[in-house]
Amino acid sequence: MKQCPVCGALHGDEQAQCACGADLTRQQPLPPPAQAAPPVQMGSLPPVPPFAGRPFVPSPPRPAFVPKTYTWADVLTVLGFTAALTGYFRAGILLLPLGLVASLAGFWGNKQRGLAVAGVVISAVGLLLEIMSILEKNCLLPYWLTDGVFFL
Repeated sequence: MKQCPVCGALHGDEQAQCACGADLTRQQPLPPPAQAAPPVQMGSLPPVPPFAGRPFVPSPPRPAFVPKTYTWADVLTVLGFTAALTGYFRAGILLLPLGLVASLAGFWGNKQRGLAVAGVVISAVGLLLEIMSILEKNCLLPYWLTDGVFFL
């Protein structure tokens, strides 16, 4: 086999000219192709160790799953907050004091102090508004407090 020096096409040894017009008479025949290496049998190579080239560093042990435990203080905090919010809409005379007491009792817990403070504040403001509303309906508040100072 001869290879064209211009286009690289392969031709037989008896051809003198390529289709591109190049002269093939001075070209040497190509050496025969080398024999391919026999295929490698599976299992003949040694196994590659994992993480080849890098040192093995074991990961630290994972801590065991510990479920959250809730105390009565946490339950009272949530109860106080929800009672304070619903006390603005229904049965405020009953739910607002309940929310205040439950939030104060839940304040001594460790986890939900912010929710307990919110329950105390919401309950106290709602209870104050509820008491003022009852006193105003029974005409026990002075007119300047309910009507404002501009209506004197």
